[in-house]
Amino acid sequence: MPVVKGKSPSPWGRWALRWGAPSAAVALVSAWVLEPASVVGAVIAAGVALTALLVFVGTMPRRQQPARRGAGE
Repeated sequence: MPVVKGKSPSPWGRWALRWGAPSAAVALVSAWVLEPASVVGAVIAAGVALTALLVFVGTMPRRQQPARRGAGE
């Protein structure tokens, strides 16, 4: 993988450490580890898990189209 100006062209590594892993951990902890005992607790846990999922998906790097080679040929 080529490095441009000291940075990798793929933003996935930074994203995974900054947003991906923490969001996934929050979703898993809120749903499985806490094991809510009441309906209200279950609704709160589901809300926290869904919010973490939305952060997880919303912060994903956009897919970049590869540069087309020979477009003028």
